[in-house]
Amino acid sequence: MAFQILAGPGGVGRRFTYLSPNCEALTGVPAEAALADPAKLYDQILPEHRDAFVRAEAEALAGDGRLDIEVRMRRADGEVRWRRIASLGRSLADGGSLWDGLMSDVTELKLGAEELEAQRRRLEVAVESTGLGFWEWDVRSGQLTWSERNKAIFGLPADAPVTIEAYMAMIHPDDVDRVRKAYADARDRPGGGDFGFQYRAVVPNGQIRWILTRGRVVTDEAGPAMVVGTTLDTTDRREAEERRNLVMGELAHRAKNGIQVMTAIISETARSAESVKGFEELLVARLQAMAQSQDLVTAAGGRPVPLHELAAQALGPFGLARFDIEPAIAELTVNGDVAAGLALLLHEMATNAVKYGALSRPEGRIALNADGAGPGMAALNWRERGGPRVEPSNRRGFGSRLLQAALRNQGGKVEPAFDPDGFSARMEFRVSG
Repeated sequence: MAFQILAGPGGVGRRFTYLSPNCEALTGVPAEAALADPAKLYDQILPEHRDAFVRAEAEALAGDGRLDIEVRMRRADGEVRWRRIASLGRSLADGGSLWDGLMSDVTELKLGAEELEAQRRRLEVAVESTGLGFWEWDVRSGQLTWSERNKAIFGLPADAPVTIEAYMAMIHPDDVDRVRKAYADARDRPGGGDFGFQYRAVVPNGQIRWILTRGRVVTDEAGPAMVVGTTLDTTDRREAEERRNLVMGELAHRAKNGIQVMTAIISETARSAESVKGFEELLVARLQAMAQSQDLVTAAGGRPVPLHELAAQALGPFGLARFDIEPAIAELTVNGDVAAGLALLLHEMATNAVKYGALSRPEGRIALNADGAGPGMAALNWRERGGPRVEPSNRRGFGSRLLQAALRNQGGKVEPAFDPDGFSARMEFRVSG
């Protein structure tokens, strides 16, 4: 419907000077009635839209005179429709204004847009329920649109503005080139293409997050037009994978060390056994000592093992009352590999002390004290007194060979001494912390 409106200064005396014949078909009001009383059309604008219409008129007059607004209006028969009112106003010499314009029905377009927006929102909610953020980039206008979930993934508030430049600035410098290449490869394919990549993002609080992005480049005859996609925060998954790989590596390492230790136990036990029964008893005792030390390591849950607890468990079967253990040992802790080797070594030396050394006599005693051994290292001194006279020996015993095998990569070592008044040994090993 075409129209012309004449208004006096300040909008007073507003009236239609022309209305096209289809006025009644569009509004339900005959043109003659609206020409006589303009309120019959103005009052059709719903109350909640009137203030916006008045502001649009004022802004048009204060600017270039162009008015373009969509409002809801109630026809004479009560039906509510969406109208687009586009007009050009110009000021007159007396302070009034003259408006030429068109009013058209845009109800179907408006309802279609609302339905599309509702569908888009439902899709966005469905996507975000999976933990995904949704985004789209208008390549030609440069406008970047992120869903609230997508902003949250990057540590941004829901109302934060986003630009392609700000997004690229959050990508870790080491990953920028890879991200650009993945997009360029998809953009340069005929008809556009899909892309996907994982990269690190540095969010505003300085935290590094691992991001998985999948997208599609939409093109037309003029080239790339739109890029749409999703974002998933994979930081927790990535860290879980790294922890799992670390655990698997640690298990493999411990299994390898365990096999080396068991091989040494079996080989040395076979050499020293005088009968099958003796071999069995000695092997079982040594394997039990190894198992008990491993129980202690397992109970620690991967944390360092206190040395005094280790010594108490390894030497407990021999009667702790006959051991003088220095309190300073309580300050030392060792990791799992060192703990297993030390426990087995202490058990072996105590066994030898029962057979040949201080523990073979009622008055015999064994002292254990801690000593320094360089950065990151400590030493445990074993000293026997009150046993039979000791004869020097060049034989490299099971205990020293065992510790060397268990700590081959940790720098541990044993220095035995066969003093006439009692066997002693200095055990150096790496401490935790």
